[in-house]
Amino acid sequence: MKLCSQIFPKTTFLAVALVSLTLYPKAEAAKRVLDKSVVTVNDEVILQSDVDAFQKKIKSKSFQELFGGIDEKTANDPNKVLQLLVEEKIINQQVKKLELTASEQEVDGQIRAITKRNGISEAQLTERLKQLGTTMPQYKDGIRRQIERRNLVEREIRPNLETSDDQLRHYYLRNGKPEDSETQYKVGQILIDAKPKAGVAAAERAKTVWKDLSKKPEDFEAFAKDYSDDSSTATTGGVLGYFTTSQLAKEFRDQVKKTPVGQVTEPIKTGAGFHILKVLESRAGDFATLTKERKEALRNQMTSEELEKRMGMWLERKKRESFIRRTDDKEYRNASQ
Repeated sequence: MKLCSQIFPKTTFLAVALVSLTLYPKAEAAKRVLDKSVVTVNDEVILQSDVDAFQKKIKSKSFQELFGGIDEKTANDPNKVLQLLVEEKIINQQVKKLELTASEQEVDGQIRAITKRNGISEAQLTERLKQLGTTMPQYKDGIRRQIERRNLVEREIRPNLETSDDQLRHYYLRNGKPEDSETQYKVGQILIDAKPKAGVAAAERAKTVWKDLSKKPEDFEAFAKDYSDDSSTATTGGVLGYFTTSQLAKEFRDQVKKTPVGQVTEPIKTGAGFHILKVLESRAGDFATLTKERKEALRNQMTSEELEKRMGMWLERKKRESFIRRTDDKEYRNASQ
């Protein structure tokens, strides 16, 4: 059960930021003053114990279960962990500067939403956290950080981020998969009117036409002109055009999907009468055939990737604007190499 509220896509710098206030029990606070200073970020110092504890935390089962987002290679590299901590400091400083801190009411509201979504009580959530080796106050600290980073994204990153249908189409062409879109079928129809003709019931007439046509499906156009009661298509050989299965009448969908190209369906009964369909062609779907739900999913995916990209650029800019110095006087860039 994933208890993280999933406000953001899983990103390294955001995931790491969620645990910054859960690293050090109060009993350990006094000891930290004896630690070696590693990096100064503006007026804040990162100690060696910060790096060690942070690295241990992001490897923990509780962190991986609740938040995730840190790959093993990064978590095992002290230099990369240090870089993440520097980014964490910068984010926290900006949250404070812009007054984007999360209130207790916001945190409690997010916890209620999480329990509701997972169908559990707060007591059950507390027990699950205990099994993972963490506590509700520590979990709330992580949720608070998540909300604050959402606030930061909304304030600094998201404005002016719009995704037009044209942008979405280009994104689909670069990243779409065949299963994203529906196959299109070119369909022809012979309609046998529900009313009897010359004393012959519609069902019987349809069966007779189908039996003859199934022996010579290549003659569909001629059969449509001779037998179809659909005056709007009979003269053109019964061609209806291209459709995805979702655009077809529900009575036709399964029959069209299972009928090979060039073959005809058995008579299909509707309120209008009996329909004999021929699958004239099929072709892979394109952007235009995407369902509303799939378009929305792709739009969310594209937006998440763009937010991730912009957040990375924002962080790099803030690093350049900040005073960052390692205690050993090395340039900070070495921390990321």
